[in-house]
Amino acid sequence: MLQLLQMTDKWTEYLESGGQIDTIYSHFEKAFDKVPRRRLISRLHTYGLHDTIVNWIRDFLAARKYRVKVNISYSGWNDVSSGIPQGSVLGLLLFLIYINDLIDCCGAYSEVYVFADDAKFYRHILSVDDNKTLQYALDTLQDWSQKWLLKLNIEKCQVVSFGRRVDTSYNYTICDCTNNCVASLERGSHVLDLVVCFDEKLSIKEHIPAKINQAYMMLGIIKHNFRYLTIPITNIYSSIQ
Repeated sequence: MLQLLQMTDKWTEYLESGGQIDTIYSHFEKAFDKVPRRRLISRLHTYGLHDTIVNWIRDFLAARKYRVKVNISYSGWNDVSSGIPQGSVLGLLLFLIYINDLIDCCGAYSEVYVFADDAKFYRHILSVDDNKTLQYALDTLQDWSQKWLLKLNIEKCQVVSFGRRVDTSYNYTICDCTNNCVASLERGSHVLDLVVCFDEKLSIKEHIPAKINQAYMMLGIIKHNFRYLTIPITNIYSSIQ
């Protein structure tokens, strides 16, 4: 949430001088599952971690297996040859270590914010030169992803422009290695950023009704599954309907 507050504060300050904020939202495809372990261990050595700690992390990642359950049937066991475990503090930390230099690579062309496997790159666009510079950031991101074997999910990547008057003529392209072509990045009019929905005016008017609907759904589940409700809960439910 601190990231969101800092980001919107900067955007508001930039927009006071005109122009628009073009933001590229990137997404890595199954990022945690595809981190190459040998390269991760190499990075840990590069950052100067003691051999004892590196060996402990190597053992933490090694000898992992998985199987699939369908109804009451199980598949055979298979080795997990890549990736890091999700849902653990160490797993997230190792992933952040692995992508840590992404900010240094792209920071010369744009401002970068990273949260888990999502990264966004933005620049205050006042001219075509700013547009080209942000494209350099996108090119650098793709070069980095190919070098470190973390594939971008192009279908989930998009660009959103924020400002009072948005110029949608600024285009951004990305190399689609699957189809062997260069594709224009999809442009969105709103985005879900750290569970908050923004539109191009930096308004959260679409976010509020969505949260209200979620609250109604939860209350409906509570009422449906509990036959006996205390008087205070019943009064709360009735008062918001």
